[in-house]
Amino acid sequence: MKLLNETKLGSVHGRWYCDACLAAFGMELLGERWTALIVRELMMGPLRFSDIRARLPGISAKVLTERLDRMESVGVLERRTLAPPAAAKVYELTQWGYGIEPVFQALGRWAVRSP
Repeated sequence: MKLLNETKLGSVHGRWYCDACLAAFGMELLGERWTALIVRELMMGPLRFSDIRARLPGISAKVLTERLDRMESVGVLERRTLAPPAAAKVYELTQWGYGIEPVFQALGRWAVRSP
């Protein structure tokens, strides 16, 4: 049996490494610039667009919009409206999105040992 060395969802997820490895697939979902930092900011709970942008001062509104839209389309986060009186739109990680937390913790432990 021959394994296909590519995924078939390029139009949904954007650029692909064309690699059947699941680690590569994970990087396809979160490896684009700013994406992991957006996820990091949402780890503590839902945030408004303006709050995310304030916490990531180097990101443009256009890029933030693109990343949020892409992450929503793949199921990493969802956008919802808070109950009145706030009625503000917020972004929050899905249950699946929160599943990346142990990876972020491991990455932090790895990075703290850098030479």
